[in-house]
Amino acid sequence: MIPHESDDKVTPWRVAQVVWRRKLVCLAVALIVLAGGSGWLLTRPKEYQSTSSVALLPVAANTSVLPNYPNLIASLIPTYVQLVSSPVLLNQVAATLPFTVSAAQLGSELHAESLSSAAIVNIVADDPDPVHAQQIAVRATAVFLAALHGNGVVVARLYGQPTVPASPASPKVKLTLAVIVALAILLGLGAGLVWDRLFGGVASPDELTAKVRPPVLGVIPAPAERSHLNSILGARDATAPRDRWRLLQTNFMYATTGQQVRSVTVTSLGPGDGKTSVAVILAGSLAELGLSVILVDAALRCPSLHEVFELDNEQGLTSTVLDGVPPESLLRPVAAIAGLQVVTAGPRMSAPRDEGLCLQQLPRLSSLADLVVVDGPSLAGDDDAVLAASVTDGAILVARLRPWQADAGLGILENSRVRVIGTVLTEVSLAKPGAKPGTGSAQPPAHSEEESPADVLPPRA
Repeated sequence: MIPHESDDKVTPWRVAQVVWRRKLVCLAVALIVLAGGSGWLLTRPKEYQSTSSVALLPVAANTSVLPNYPNLIASLIPTYVQLVSSPVLLNQVAATLPFTVSAAQLGSELHAESLSSAAIVNIVADDPDPVHAQQIAVRATAVFLAALHGNGVVVARLYGQPTVPASPASPKVKLTLAVIVALAILLGLGAGLVWDRLFGGVASPDELTAKVRPPVLGVIPAPAERSHLNSILGARDATAPRDRWRLLQTNFMYATTGQQVRSVTVTSLGPGDGKTSVAVILAGSLAELGLSVILVDAALRCPSLHEVFELDNEQGLTSTVLDGVPPESLLRPVAAIAGLQVVTAGPRMSAPRDEGLCLQQLPRLSSLADLVVVDGPSLAGDDDAVLAASVTDGAILVARLRPWQADAGLGILENSRVRVIGTVLTEVSLAKPGAKPGTGSAQPPAHSEEESPADVLPPRA
């Protein structure tokens, strides 16, 4: 049984699940960052660095300098560091170099650094050409020494001659590559978490059932749409999902107890959510309890029940408008399930606006059975989806285990004032703590004594 956690609590296990679920996004972003960083590293020109060191000593003849030398030099060094980058010094250096270079270009190649522990100024020159770097450092040092000569406060002494560098100072390949790899990993993980947050991930049943309103009738394995009836019933009767489907049947009975519910529309936000399979199994399981049930295909633009039950679709719900056929003459019994009758969608209508007239025939079927289950259109992309739900006594929303999807579908139904009996969630992934993320299957494991169906979803009264 998955331990209950608050919805807002972030745990390493939950983060690991999200990262594993969005591993392709994480990997793609990490590879993009790694490729971009490596390309930048390979194409960035090498920079050679030549440095000279100048010591600033007190003038021995000036007795007033010696007592205050530490404080005096601390205040003067920032000025001397700025002097190296001043336009006056840069112009003098550019004018004396043996190669052509502008003062503006030198501004990006020449700078000074101070040592906090000593009265020393390092003059640093960077250039793609190692010889040019040494020449810039030599000329800048000479101009700097000349500028400080005879100031009466300090004496500048050169004790570190600039040399021609043998190897580039930047980029440092190993260090830069390590930073790029670390950045790629962090951005990849962050992208996966952001993607999951923005576009919705597969939530755990406990997380989503606590958020979805109204009550969740069932959390079931993702059923395949447009399957044959035997495949749908076989998936229902398999060992693992049997209790989940039975719990859906029980919760539906609880949710409608004491209410006048003679018809219900099963809908979803979009195709592929398992809407048709849920409608078939709900109708079939209620018929197996002894109820007379009519299953109607109201997805007139994309019908599927005739394929599920291997029936022709020459007559159906659209025939009530196309040919004036009474709805009660369209009932077709299902041999495999006693008490269940099916009404197919019928021929496609040339005028989509007439589909609404067909859906208005649904209430006439309520007097012919204990319950009418309507396999309605999907809410997204079909204007008649809300109409199909509004002409019945309520709707069941089928949604995947994605937080945004259930909210979006419920928002459409509630804004249209459609009564929502409950929600059925599909695509269960029940990875247990201690298992590797992503090892959860869409088919939940068989229940053990420690994990009964009621542990996963208690019946709703």
